[in-house]
Amino acid sequence: MRILRDYGAGTGALLLVLGFILTTVVPERRSLAISIALFGLTLIVSGLVLDRKRVALILKGRRGRSAGASAGYILVVTAIVVLVNFIAGRHHARYDVTENKAFSLSPQTIRVLETLPGEVRATAFHREGEPGRGRLEELVEEYRYHSDKLTWRFVDPDKNPGEVGRFEIRDYGTIVFESAGRESRTTTADEESLTNALIKVTREDQLVAYVTTGHGERSLEERERSGLSLLAEALLKQDYRVAPAALTSGVPEDAGVLVIAGPDRPFLPEQIGMVNDYLNAGGRALVLIDPGTDPGLAGILSAFGLAVREDVVIDKVSQIFGGDARMPVIDAAGYDPLHAVTRGFKYQTLYPMVSSIRIAETLPERVSVSRLARTSDASWGEANVSEVESGSITYDEGVDTRGPVVVAAAASRRIGDGADDPEGGDTAAEGDGVSGDDAGDRPSDVRREARLVLFGDSDFVTNGYFNMTGNGDLALNAIAWLAEREELVSIRPQPSQPHLVVLTSDQIRYYFLTIVVLMPVSIAAAGIAVWIRRRRL
Repeated sequence: MRILRDYGAGTGALLLVLGFILTTVVPERRSLAISIALFGLTLIVSGLVLDRKRVALILKGRRGRSAGASAGYILVVTAIVVLVNFIAGRHHARYDVTENKAFSLSPQTIRVLETLPGEVRATAFHREGEPGRGRLEELVEEYRYHSDKLTWRFVDPDKNPGEVGRFEIRDYGTIVFESAGRESRTTTADEESLTNALIKVTREDQLVAYVTTGHGERSLEERERSGLSLLAEALLKQDYRVAPAALTSGVPEDAGVLVIAGPDRPFLPEQIGMVNDYLNAGGRALVLIDPGTDPGLAGILSAFGLAVREDVVIDKVSQIFGGDARMPVIDAAGYDPLHAVTRGFKYQTLYPMVSSIRIAETLPERVSVSRLARTSDASWGEANVSEVESGSITYDEGVDTRGPVVVAAAASRRIGDGADDPEGGDTAAEGDGVSGDDAGDRPSDVRREARLVLFGDSDFVTNGYFNMTGNGDLALNAIAWLAEREELVSIRPQPSQPHLVVLTSDQIRYYFLTIVVLMPVSIAAAGIAVWIRRRRL
């Protein structure tokens, strides 16, 4: 009894703490941990009861009152911490202070998550302790933070052969998305792959992007600098089907978007009629026309109030960035902040040899136009081709077009029963007209509205320039708006880039001497000095 009275409370407290620790560290031994904790609690109660006289004296004494005050402070602080955590749990926010927002989802992913049409279940087949699982779990938390319609679970394939067989899993690291009877998979645990898998599993149909051929257009298969293979790959990741269209018997009926990329020979009159019929039926077209070419599409463009001038845009601002004045660079100030294609677009785009676009002063009936991208005030449209080729370029008043000039425009035209369009016939100032509202914000009605996006250049989407700054993003945004896939209109997930620190030989020597030599030697010398001084005391 005496041992229990003297040591019961202390031993019990240790066992109680040990039980709580084991409950957290070794959850599979939860019953044993609870038993240890209960035994410790029993010892505490027994020790206090057997030594109740001394406990009472301690509580009545000065030490007891001091301990009571400390306990009160601890309870108050604990209550405040619990209250703060409760409030933070119900009204929480996250802030990413890294330079490149390495721990934040891209705007495109957030938009996809916020517009999920239904419940999506994700199953990740990752082994416990597998490299990369920790980063995936962090990424999963970010996805769950933005949508409660997305549920995740991790399955260890080695411990759950039944689940492996049910999903027919062949590779470790496979992630399966399920929604409304549809399924998509990925084996790459990065944001781009996960978002693309989400898009695929929530889409009921697959849109087809047809690229015209037979007129010298850019090739989808070509992987050289002048090809469009990177654009094709990006569209495939966004769940488009990409195919060539020879326009031998009309635009294919399943065409979601028709892409005309840099033709250098004219379309046949019959083919122009096919494209026109497609647009009159509510079709969507992305038209990229290079300077010095005439594909014969002027009539189609004029129906949307657009035309490509016979000039080359010169922008002196580009020389500030070390570029060529014949390759305009457009920053955030040059984009239409209201149109869906460029709303919130912050990346620079560059256009090697681009023609300016003229927008009719009086737009055709039921047509609205937006100036997607404009050059700086220091630019102009140079009409003298010989000056452009020689590189000795000067602005000629009355001949050249004073900047800022438009290099990309988006137009929409209401079609059908002739219903009035409040934007039809808008008058534009200085020949670069623009409608009064954002055509991209209209109610979605694919067969009641034709859409067209025009660029005065096709080089900017080729493999040589697609991944430069925001070129590829702007092209994908334009196609997404044409296809009415509004959730895709924003910046794509950016791959993480390593930050390299390059040191000179003098810097390497300095850091070696200070960090590797001086600091350890100083610490060791200080320790020896303290040891010698303490021996002398």
